[in-house]
Amino acid sequence: MSGGHLSKEFFELVKSIGESRSKQEEDKIIVGEIAILKQHLSAPNITAKKMKEYMIRAVYAEMLGHDASFAYIHAVKLTHEKNLFAKRIGYLTCNLFLHRDHELMLLLINTMQRDLGSANHIEVCSALTSVCRLVNLEMIPAISPLVFKLLSHPQEAVRKKAVVAVHKFFKIVPETVLDQKDQIRKVLCDPDPSVMGASLHVLCEVAKAHPASCKDLVPSFVSILKQITEHRLPRDFDYHRMPAPWLQVKLLSILSILGTADKANSEHMYEILQECMRRADSGVNVGYAIIYECVKCITKIFPDHGLLELAASNISRFISSENHNLRYLGVTGLAQIVQVNPAYAAEHQMVVVDCLEDPDETLKRKTLDLLFRMTNPQNVVVVVDKLNFHLRTSVDAHLRRDLVQKITSLAERFAPDNEWYVNTMNTVFELSGELVPAETAYNLMRLVAEGAGEDESADQAFRVFAVNTYLKLLEKSTLSDILVQVIAWVLGEYARLASVDGYTIEDIADLLSECIERPFEDPATRGFLVTALMKLIGQHGVKSTTAEDIIRSYRSSRMTDLQQRCYEFEQLRQSPAVMRKVLPYDASCEDIVVNKDLSFLDSFVRRKLDEGAKPYQSAVERAREQEGLAPKVEAELKPSLNFMPYEAPTKPQPSPVQDAVGDAGSTYSTEAAVPKGLNVSGPRKWGPSGYNQPGGKPDIPQAPALDLC
Repeated sequence: MSGGHLSKEFFELVKSIGESRSKQEEDKIIVGEIAILKQHLSAPNITAKKMKEYMIRAVYAEMLGHDASFAYIHAVKLTHEKNLFAKRIGYLTCNLFLHRDHELMLLLINTMQRDLGSANHIEVCSALTSVCRLVNLEMIPAISPLVFKLLSHPQEAVRKKAVVAVHKFFKIVPETVLDQKDQIRKVLCDPDPSVMGASLHVLCEVAKAHPASCKDLVPSFVSILKQITEHRLPRDFDYHRMPAPWLQVKLLSILSILGTADKANSEHMYEILQECMRRADSGVNVGYAIIYECVKCITKIFPDHGLLELAASNISRFISSENHNLRYLGVTGLAQIVQVNPAYAAEHQMVVVDCLEDPDETLKRKTLDLLFRMTNPQNVVVVVDKLNFHLRTSVDAHLRRDLVQKITSLAERFAPDNEWYVNTMNTVFELSGELVPAETAYNLMRLVAEGAGEDESADQAFRVFAVNTYLKLLEKSTLSDILVQVIAWVLGEYARLASVDGYTIEDIADLLSECIERPFEDPATRGFLVTALMKLIGQHGVKSTTAEDIIRSYRSSRMTDLQQRCYEFEQLRQSPAVMRKVLPYDASCEDIVVNKDLSFLDSFVRRKLDEGAKPYQSAVERAREQEGLAPKVEAELKPSLNFMPYEAPTKPQPSPVQDAVGDAGSTYSTEAAVPKGLNVSGPRKWGPSGYNQPGGKPDIPQAPALDLC
């Protein structure tokens, strides 16, 4: 830092910042540095060496969160220099300072175009680096022809940077690259491995967008992967004695895309995938990464039994490892295999369950996801118990929401019996009722109402079980809102089936009445309880003073829905027969017969017509009647804005004074006839309002102010 290429002033700046003890002290130093930079940059004839240092100091200031926008224009100017050193510094600082939509990009585009066509490959590389960083939608039509031309440049560094720029073009405007896809396919055969490796990223994006357009390249990809695994590339591409691992990973990713649901192309891949996994098994981390990528590819292409067996055996070694990263890799890979054939996960069930005890939260979450994928009717009870345990102990809201979704999905798909399903959902409602969607509760209510549909006696026994279960739960002091809603609905419909010792319908009504006074987050919960009381009283004629007091007190509730339910209850209470008919027992699944013609109202309508009421008119009839109204009446009925322009102003008629003085605008003397009361001292002109005014302004005495006291 103290060498001759940097000034002592910059060295002291960096040293003082490193020694600062607070953010305030650091900010004070940077503010002083920015003031010094502004002074230096405003000086004339700055040398290239000094300008380089000033740009680095400006970058340092921006890196620490301060505004150095005054230096941006100087960075752009540096890109115009003929000196290669200054030009490269200019492009570098522009990449750091500007963004692709910056207003100064208009000053940079011409320089980029000139440098892209330069005979010096260093200038071309500098411009390509900025193109990759700063290109925008408007620049692509002007830049892309020059970049595509550089794909055949004699320098491999230029070709590689041009491919990277093309990749950037594809992310912004894919059509620009797809129109020149033949040139990109030629780059795949480039003699330089680094250029070929850069082209894989573009071709991978093209394969994702249009897999059919790259199907014919599968033999080429397989051949390249085979050459890499056989160490035909230079040793410079090895990493931990593994040949070009990143190229292998990218090639495997492309093959997994092109082999999906394609048996013919997948068969070309089987041999190289097996060989790739064998050679990658060298005991180093990068080899494990290649094996995992092979497993992903095997699970996505057209399945082969032998490859799946090989993939499962490699994954089992990962899961059994003591290394957390390898266990995570094994759990993730096994989740991929389970999607193809769940049978491969059977032998690893206990190992996967042991991963749940690992202190690593990331591994634990991935294991929960794998358990969800491995669940079947035989192990659903064990898996749901594990998920419920973590739901009970976890405090992460996102994890809890994910666990609720998994438990409810498994319970609905693989429940061994209805009783287990009810108990499982009750546990979920108790542990995290606020995270359970309303559809889940409705599904449970529908199951209680409809039953399994196979045996009526079994369905009735199930309802008895549900009523007894919810009756015991109602005694708990703390319950979630959604669980209270389910309890209220079930007891309101089937309370007569209760077989718990010591409980009568009156006791159940009292319990529901007491539950209303609890604090609830969802205002609709009390509505469920009031409706349940209405059903009990309507079906069984229960006389509960507690319930009547509750209904009376909530008539003045701020919740309109709850208030309406209470008033409806009191009105129906006056007609027990009507109340029983309106709230029948076990009628939630019955179809409602709707008389669309409303024929039961015919006698009422006829009587009103005889009394002189106006007959009903359809919308068409009313529209026809309105069309026949007078325009004036119609305008009154349909107010609208007046879009007619004002009439042009007319010149006022001449007054006696005007006759006396002649044409408008002429001067006159004080001897001319003027209205009484006007001050006519000095020359006068005729104003636009018709008054005699000095300079065109009225000179009328002001009326005395009104006394409003």
